[in-house]
Amino acid sequence: MARVRLRVEVSQDLKALAYSEILSIIELSGGSAELIDESKGLLMDYNGNLESLGRKLCRAALTRHVWVVEGDGERKFLDLDRSRYRVLKLGRRNGSVNIDLRIARLLVNLSRADYGSVFLDPFVGSGLIAYEAAMIGAYVMGIDINLRPLRSIQGEYIDAINSDSLLGPTRDGAVDSIATDPPYNRLSISDIDLDTFYRKLAEEAYRVLRSRGYIAFSHPTYVDSLDWFLNVGFELVANGLQYVHGSLTRIIYVFRKP
Repeated sequence: MARVRLRVEVSQDLKALAYSEILSIIELSGGSAELIDESKGLLMDYNGNLESLGRKLCRAALTRHVWVVEGDGERKFLDLDRSRYRVLKLGRRNGSVNIDLRIARLLVNLSRADYGSVFLDPFVGSGLIAYEAAMIGAYVMGIDINLRPLRSIQGEYIDAINSDSLLGPTRDGAVDSIATDPPYNRLSISDIDLDTFYRKLAEEAYRVLRSRGYIAFSHPTYVDSLDWFLNVGFELVANGLQYVHGSLTRIIYVFRKP
């Protein structure tokens, strides 16, 4: 284990979430970090194996460059190619964007999904989040009550299940991590109101997650889900805002089951 100082250049529009993403990746690499300064990127003291960290950081969505600070100078440690996140935002339906690749990968990272772990997206839809989890080697389950999108992702490294995810198709403690973009406005899954929906989501997520498992999800800021997750026993780990367009800002939450 080595203790080094790192300077990390991240996406400025999601700086708070970028720090949370780095911490999740550091945790997966077996290390730890302390934030020192954030005036110019993120300056942090890292304690762990740099080689292991480098292998894990390649999966980051919001990190661009990493330098190791040595005395009065610094050396380049890692350059990340983020070009895949500049392509046309996928998930575009009827002229609207549901979620883009960068946020899909961010949610997967914040959930601590890892190679060989059991990952669940309970509202898998077109499968963008599920595909990102599959790319890092997780065993992926995707649930959706709508059969149509499942037909396009079945067999693509995803175990697709046609079911209502709030009715318990997954056994207790079977899942290591959850990342999802739940429905809102006109809920396609049922006629229940948003308050009841998020209460049931919190209860079901707590049931299916193993101890020390994480859930990461996003929804518009006008939705209030925080209390439901805290009431069932989750610990709030991180949150941050994502500006989508003039009339929509999302909040991203990360919770941990003790």
